[in-house]
Amino acid sequence: MRALVPILLLAACAASSSDRSILAIGDSVMAWNGAAGIPEVAAAQLGRPVTDASRSGAHLTHPNAILGALGFDVSRQVRGRGWDWVVLTGGGNDLRGVCATSSEAAILDGIVDADLNGDLPDLIARLRASGAKVAYLGYYDGPAGARTAFTPCQPAFDTINARMARLDARDAGFLFFDAGTVIDPANRDLYAGDLIHPSRQAAARIGTALAEAMRTVER
Repeated sequence: MRALVPILLLAACAASSSDRSILAIGDSVMAWNGAAGIPEVAAAQLGRPVTDASRSGAHLTHPNAILGALGFDVSRQVRGRGWDWVVLTGGGNDLRGVCATSSEAAILDGIVDADLNGDLPDLIARLRASGAKVAYLGYYDGPAGARTAFTPCQPAFDTINARMARLDARDAGFLFFDAGTVIDPANRDLYAGDLIHPSRQAAARIGTALAEAMRTVER
């Protein structure tokens, strides 16, 4: 469903599974609202430390190597090992500008194709191999009656979400959480002023629901 993307480091500098710590990586959907952002809310609900390495403007795989090295490549935001959970989002900025064009299909399949191959499953597999549980936050719909730069990407975001749900079904340590389940497009209070990013109210809703979904996986 919809949305996108200062590195913000909070409590928990140590990357050790013994403290059940959480790493957040991704784009502005994750980074928006700073200390009141989605991963911070989820971590507070779970009573665990979080390190938030997400960055506004990040691509899942940035085409510019220099910008990628500066934190604008989600796959390169991972730091350390031993995380209990890695929470991520990404793909929106990769698609921005090509949605509903002849270039969309190739970019979408590069993120995750119909056979569940691509940069996103590869990143998730790498994180799972490190021993971490992984949660992917799916994009939510934009506000009803409004058009943004990401409106043409809605079908592509829906496709990513459907494919991530299939990945969830085959890996007990991977969680797909669709943020659209708690965001009502008719309620503009859930959107920031740009009508793209989550408001603080939305971040609280998403983070709380995400934490509960993470608890369910652990149970």
